[in-house]
Amino acid sequence: MKNLKFALAFLFAGVLSSCLDTEEKIVINADNSGSYSMSFDLGRMFKMLSSMGGDKANPDKIKEKKDTTIFLKDLMNATDSLTAEEKILYKDGKVYMKLDEEKDEMKIEMSTPFKNMNDLTSIKNNFTTVLNKLKAFDKATGEKQKLNEEEAGMNAGAKSANPVGDQFTFKAAPGSISNTINDIAAFKNKVATDSTFSMISQMTAMTGDFNYRTIIILPKAVKGYDGPGSTISTDKKTITFNTTLTEMLAHPEKVSYSVKY
Repeated sequence: MKNLKFALAFLFAGVLSSCLDTEEKIVINADNSGSYSMSFDLGRMFKMLSSMGGDKANPDKIKEKKDTTIFLKDLMNATDSLTAEEKILYKDGKVYMKLDEEKDEMKIEMSTPFKNMNDLTSIKNNFTTVLNKLKAFDKATGEKQKLNEEEAGMNAGAKSANPVGDQFTFKAAPGSISNTINDIAAFKNKVATDSTFSMISQMTAMTGDFNYRTIIILPKAVKGYDGPGSTISTDKKTITFNTTLTEMLAHPEKVSYSVKY
């Protein structure tokens, strides 16, 4: 399906979390172990591509459905691209994908447990890099990272799963978590000069704004927190931060968050 290939071009181009509705979840247990996950919803991208013509050239093609889980430990056995440390850190990770072309739906979730807060910091900062090394998205979707000239133009300037990811510093320690913008002036300069953002602006004009949600589930009641669009559960153990791509690009000083518990 042409729509699937275009959507995956964005996935493989590395602009994944900038062009999709994204939810990040951190679950922390009493012993500082826990789990980290990030999920992406490509539904609006599929609908946009369908409205632009989609697969009209092949209307009789059977719409594809997939419900797939890829375990990273299985991929590690067939590659030497990871370090020994990465293999230990991500051996219990997995990628889950659900696809329904008939309904223009596609969701991807990557997740892995962690044993301590140092591991959480490493996982948060490097998960997509490891998945790319393992070609995990290839395996989950059944597509190879081979883009035609039109698709290849989409990834001009893309450097990572989040073009502004290197503008933030994430820290996790027992009792505290933070994700802080490093330099607002440098952030704004990157947005102004990186061609990736021109492409993203064109996308949002057609699909509407992209939403970002970070959910942090704590082993005990929070002592203090600060971040964009924050909400807290009645037991004060779950904090949610909400923002949009437009808000992040226009007011980067507002998107840092911190939690103490």
